[in-house]
Amino acid sequence: MIFAMMLAIAMAQNAPLNPSGKWVVDYRPDMCVGQRSFGEAAAATIFGFEPAVAMDSGGAKLLILSPNTRGGGVRHGRAEIVLQPLGEKQTLDFVSWSLKSAADHRALEVSVDKDFMTKLSKSTGLSVVAGKDSFALTTGPLQAVLAAMKTCNDDLMRSWGVDPMAIATAMGNPGEWFTDDDYPPAAKRRGASGSVVVVLTVDPGGHTKACRVVSSSKDPDLDKTTCDLGMQHGRFQPRTGDGYSVLSIRWVLADM
Repeated sequence: MIFAMMLAIAMAQNAPLNPSGKWVVDYRPDMCVGQRSFGEAAAATIFGFEPAVAMDSGGAKLLILSPNTRGGGVRHGRAEIVLQPLGEKQTLDFVSWSLKSAADHRALEVSVDKDFMTKLSKSTGLSVVAGKDSFALTTGPLQAVLAAMKTCNDDLMRSWGVDPMAIATAMGNPGEWFTDDDYPPAAKRRGASGSVVVVLTVDPGGHTKACRVVSSSKDPDLDKTTCDLGMQHGRFQPRTGDGYSVLSIRWVLADM
């Protein structure tokens, strides 16, 4: 009897969560986020994705917001993600943290590339194991919400004065232009963190020639460092006429 009860509990914990709400595309001032609630409303898990602002890389950040049962602090590690129904598996870096605004919830973030997003668009569910945390979600078809995300991002870029058809193609991974060692010392001393979106203007030869902040972190050192690093490291494929690159950088302190 005891074994049967334990087995039933284990099966319930591993069963995929079904949607408890519709897909929503959130038009934020600095990004577009697609998200959906899963499980019981009182203890819902929210799954979403935040595509690269310009969507030129095809990559995105997968985000999971769930009730916090693991305490505070920031955790880094490797997450195993399995896409259903084909069983495609990838192991990727993750970071998770407890939210300042809602300490009873934790956020998990995994950066994925274009190839993963292509496979995700064809999936109807996924499971994630990240350290001691695990999730299984029945997402349903994703093509419609991904198309809506593309429309959202194009509208966002136009609001910043950027032609979506004039996006410059980066050489290499722009994410590697920014490292933890680049955190501005003054901002670190103040405990400042936040997200910055900048627009780089790129000349026909693929070199950066200007940078402007279109969504501020509200900290001048974080904003300036984002532009400085983009100008310093940005290299792009040659093109006819000037182009643009939109970079969204989230500066996060380890003791957030």
